[in-house]
Amino acid sequence: MIARFLDFIYPPLCELCQTPLQHGRSICSSCADLLPRIKEPFCQNCGETFDGNLEQGFRCQNCLGLTHDFHFARASLKGLALPFHLVHSLKYRRRFFLARDLAEFLQETLEEDPRFRDLGNDALLIPVPLHWRRQQWRQGNQAFELARELSKASGNPLANALKRNRSTQTQTKLNRKQRLSNLRGAFHVKKAHLERLRGTNAILIDDVFTTGATAHECTRVLKREAKVSKVAILTLVRG
Repeated sequence: MIARFLDFIYPPLCELCQTPLQHGRSICSSCADLLPRIKEPFCQNCGETFDGNLEQGFRCQNCLGLTHDFHFARASLKGLALPFHLVHSLKYRRRFFLARDLAEFLQETLEEDPRFRDLGNDALLIPVPLHWRRQQWRQGNQAFELARELSKASGNPLANALKRNRSTQTQTKLNRKQRLSNLRGAFHVKKAHLERLRGTNAILIDDVFTTGATAHECTRVLKREAKVSKVAILTLVRG
């Protein structure tokens, strides 16, 4: 009843096409169907997508010679204009209500990829943290909002277990080596979560996967400090 009342006072519109919506939705079904999902073939290590007929189970050229601490990485949507528009709205325009609908794409990937099922239904969802200054400026953390909504949909427990020790320069214009150096020592596991994490499997949640530097550093910290067994990466968009 409250949702219907609010819909009447403040009619919701689709974030992409401005079509009127109901029941708290933020993306219409037509636009949701148009968003480009990531389907095979893709790199089994980093989730990089490829067009054409390639055999399943391959590793891309970017991953050859690299060592990632995480088990594997997957993203739900291709890094094209519409998905990045949604990420920008969620991240910089403080439209955190989008997280509910965006988490449905993460849920699709979680259900479709059998490797997530191998981690167990009790695999912890851990959002990538922001430094408190940046989180205060943005009035929230997009990764936490996505992880919280995904937890509601999937039943996987949420563990806001990581903390960012220091603010780092933006990663946008840095290459992978520079990003790794920029992030070294930037994260640690909250003491209250150390025992809970020990020996568990985890799924690290973020909005965009680009070079994997953030995912690698978070995974390294989770394994070193909390002795987490396996860490998979699940992001909304593959950059």
